[in-house]
Amino acid sequence: MTKQYKTTLIKIMGDEYPIKSDADPEYLRELAKYVEEKIQNISFKNKLPQRLKSEVLVAIIIADEYFAEKEKNEKIEEKMQQLLNVLEEKMIEEPSQ
Repeated sequence: MTKQYKTTLIKIMGDEYPIKSDADPEYLRELAKYVEEKIQNISFKNKLPQRLKSEVLVAIIIADEYFAEKEKNEKIEEKMQQLLNVLEEKMIEEPSQ
């Protein structure tokens, strides 16, 4: 079964981008809105005249957020594995009666 790709037109900073994806168009619009808000926030805080600088900074911020969440997820998975190991050890030590 092949995925159904559709083209969704999103707008960021007044420019339109056709995105071909199997993702929900509303989700793609949410992503575009998030990126645009980040660009506007960076542009305002740094008073950067060149849009490209803002976009690069936003890309770095988004990458940082992604890596931070990825690290949190890895720590949670490690903790879950530790707890699972403890639980398995207890089950071996105390066989069901």
